[in-house]
Amino acid sequence: MYLRTVFFLLMGVLALFSGRASAIEYMSVDEIQRGMKGIGRTVFQGTRIDTFHVEILGVLRNVFGPKSDMILARLSGGPLAETGIIAGMSGSPVYIDGKLIGAVGWGWSFTQVPIAGITPIGEMMAMLDRKSEAPDTVSSFYRQKSFRTVQVPDLGMGVGELRPVAVPLMMSGFAPQVLAKYREDLLGLGLLPVQAGGGMDPSLPVGPFEPGASVGVQLLRGDFNLTTIGTLTHRIGDRILGFGHPNLWWGRTALPMTAAYIHEIVPNQINSFKLGVGSRPMGVIVQDRAPGIAGVVGTKAKMMPARIEVHSADQDVTFEMEVFRNRELTPLLMRMAVASSLISAEKLVGETTVRGRVRIKLKGYDLLEIEDVYAGPRGLGLAVLGLTQPFAQLMQNPFQEVQVEEVAFQLDVEDDVWAADIRGIQLKKSSFEAGDTVDVMVRLKPHMAKEETVEARLVIPDRFQKGRLMLRATNGKTHRAQEIKRAPGVYTPQDLDGLVRLLGKRVRNDDLVLELVASMPSVTVEDREMTALPVSVLSALKQSRASGVVQEVRQTVLDQDIHRTNYMLSGSQTVLLSVGDGTGLIFTGKASSQEKR
Repeated sequence: MYLRTVFFLLMGVLALFSGRASAIEYMSVDEIQRGMKGIGRTVFQGTRIDTFHVEILGVLRNVFGPKSDMILARLSGGPLAETGIIAGMSGSPVYIDGKLIGAVGWGWSFTQVPIAGITPIGEMMAMLDRKSEAPDTVSSFYRQKSFRTVQVPDLGMGVGELRPVAVPLMMSGFAPQVLAKYREDLLGLGLLPVQAGGGMDPSLPVGPFEPGASVGVQLLRGDFNLTTIGTLTHRIGDRILGFGHPNLWWGRTALPMTAAYIHEIVPNQINSFKLGVGSRPMGVIVQDRAPGIAGVVGTKAKMMPARIEVHSADQDVTFEMEVFRNRELTPLLMRMAVASSLISAEKLVGETTVRGRVRIKLKGYDLLEIEDVYAGPRGLGLAVLGLTQPFAQLMQNPFQEVQVEEVAFQLDVEDDVWAADIRGIQLKKSSFEAGDTVDVMVRLKPHMAKEETVEARLVIPDRFQKGRLMLRATNGKTHRAQEIKRAPGVYTPQDLDGLVRLLGKRVRNDDLVLELVASMPSVTVEDREMTALPVSVLSALKQSRASGVVQEVRQTVLDQDIHRTNYMLSGSQTVLLSVGDGTGLIFTGKASSQEKR
């Protein structure tokens, strides 16, 4: 108790010399008794800070761990009798006899009266002593639904589960179908997705940025907007505290902080919420931890510029935005934005071809450009997943934190389906010797069109004197799957350089890949394949004493030709060639999906 008293005396002295909110006093948890009454401050509409009543029910000790207490209180007044605890009240400051005790932060599901958990101000103040330089990339922590909960015997429907008061996530620009698809991902983060138009609206009035005012935390801004809304708990000079629980639990962070305007309280049988919008930039959120958030007024956050271009025969549309950098959530938000761009600019379903390109500017590397094509009734969905996957792989790589300086997507959409099956292989001769040229004709069957033939030429190297070779004709997707089985080491990068190199050389869906494959051993050293090695060198590499560095490969690609077509390809064909014995050909091709029908 002595240490807590000294702490609050020091905080009071600090406040006296810190500008705004300088006269505030604090009350420690040890001073709080059942039956005490106080008031809370929050915004129910507009920017006006209203009060509500608070009755102390007790103090719960060590709720979330040692020295982590929670004040139990019953709330009343304003709309609370009808709404219960409102999503967006997180951080509402509570005072007893004019002394700040903490912030509304926790509650139970389906309660009939507004009983809340108040996070003590002492735990929140400790965040002001934390290091707050902005990181290049925000580290991630997915707050699971069951994390930091207090349980009573399970009666179903989450009864007895103590949860953070939900944070409403105001979303604008996103298609309803996209919100429905990714809603569970957002709910798993403790966010309550709310479709709200307008994004930032600087025309709205801005009230004093003081305890009880609404505060927004921006995750995405521009043509797409995502802003979480809570309440400002305490302000000392240019530093603020809020929420009374984590926003997304990212620790040291650097997110734009805004003032917010509340249009209305929306009563809901499950979870009432504030419907609001960010109104004006105010600073940066620098801490996001168990007791709440901490921010600095008057500074600016650096975010990642992103652009999405959608082109079609009828129109060209460009969407621009800025998004915060986070390992898990940023790829999810970009996937949602790309999907919404396609839906709003073009359509949701139907026969489509999408020719897409993603450009990723990664700090310390040359510009990474990846192109691909997607076609068919699922072409739009395939394009969204395929084009955003490389970005996600970079952001979520296990090697090191990366800083993506900029990302841009370009999607060219056509109503025609440019897809074709690989129907068959024809060779000009049936017997081969070392050094021979293999002239190949591959039959393609385009969607709703006549067959076409692609001609290619492969060479049997002189070192392969006798034996059986496999001639494969595959599409890009099948080729990747086969290569992962044949030489997994090549597709298991050991560092960020290897991952960037792998992404930059990936085969496209409209590539016809022709290969001559022999049952000849080779090795991969880290993520590079080494072929045509002398037996002595190969044997020495296999005896490497460092695990995971050298991996044996049982098949070797002797020659390869990649032919770019006009179609997204499916299916594959295989022919076995005999070299040096005149045995002939064996066709073992797999039927394509259209052939099976």
